[in-house]
Amino acid sequence: MLKFNPTTPIMLYARKSAYVPGQGQNDSWEQVKSGEYGVFYCEWKGTYGDRAISAEALGVKDSATIRTFYAPDTYAKLRSVQVIVIKNADVTAIVGGEPDKANPNVYEVWGGIDNVMEENQFMEFRVRRYEGL
Repeated sequence: MLKFNPTTPIMLYARKSAYVPGQGQNDSWEQVKSGEYGVFYCEWKGTYGDRAISAEALGVKDSATIRTFYAPDTYAKLRSVQVIVIKNADVTAIVGGEPDKANPNVYEVWGGIDNVMEENQFMEFRVRRYEGL
């Protein structure tokens, strides 16, 4: 049995792209929900040691590993589109419908997502500080 301590609330926002005739490509961010729930609780582990050095070599200054409960619709979203993670469910992190890259609680999913041991119980993924486009 896998044990972890989900004490950190997070919100997830997925990039949604659509073509609008006469206007062009339109990108927006919409909150990822699992059913009616938009705040997820996770275990947030900051990066340190060898992982921090490896990340620094790739230009990543701040990263973390997140472990949370498995939700099929959320898992599918994290695998398919760009997703922003808002640490501590900070409501000031989205300004005018866009992630605030100056906010220290805004991260983006970095790399893949793991359905831990393929048991549909927990999922784990890494994030890095969001720097915008």
